[in-house]
Amino acid sequence: MKKFLFVFAALVMVAGFAMAQSYQEVVYLKNGSVIRGVVIEQVPGVSLKVQTSDGSIFAYPMSDVEKITKEVPVTTQYKAAASLSSNGLVRGYRGFVDAGYSVGVGDGDGADFAAVTTSHGYQFNRYIFLGGGVGAHYYYDAELVSFPIFVNFRTDFVDAKASPFVDVKGGYSVGDVEGPFAGLSAGVRVSLKNSKALNISIGYAEQGVESYYYYSDSDWEWFGAVTLRFGFEF
Repeated sequence: MKKFLFVFAALVMVAGFAMAQSYQEVVYLKNGSVIRGVVIEQVPGVSLKVQTSDGSIFAYPMSDVEKITKEVPVTTQYKAAASLSSNGLVRGYRGFVDAGYSVGVGDGDGADFAAVTTSHGYQFNRYIFLGGGVGAHYYYDAELVSFPIFVNFRTDFVDAKASPFVDVKGGYSVGDVEGPFAGLSAGVRVSLKNSKALNISIGYAEQGVESYYYYSDSDWEWFGAVTLRFGFEF
């Protein structure tokens, strides 16, 4: 029994030491400054000294101190967050810049165009993004330029360095070509460092323009195109 109690006490001490090593003391000053390190000397109600990770020592009167806490080191927090997501996606802002070429098909045969788009929004988790953006389309043969303004939804299917995704855009184009715009694409995202990534996708887009023919069954004529895009995200 005594041997068991001795082993148990030793395990508790080791666990407590390990937990203590995973935290650092953080001193919050009344002027808004935050100092992270180890409190190496403290005179209650008078002063304290803090040693930071680079070996620097700072002394403050207790009248300047708002509070002292123990917190997980910032680097540890970052590593923990990164370990939770293999694809590097975390909740918060996410932005894209894409460039590509589209070949007109069907009624849009011959209406090829080059495109540059950018979209920005919110990443809700590792898989779901919702935002909005704007682009510029240049139609070579007609020498026309349009600017689609759109809502952008995207889902990344797996939490891995290379992940397939589907991207949906829908909105309205202004400029030389005006009308509703929609695009659907699928591709692969390759994760880089610090939530950055490269994207390549192929898809289909349609541009509506107002119909000028009295015999048309719709107020809009639709021109389709097959798209190939390369992009960078941040």
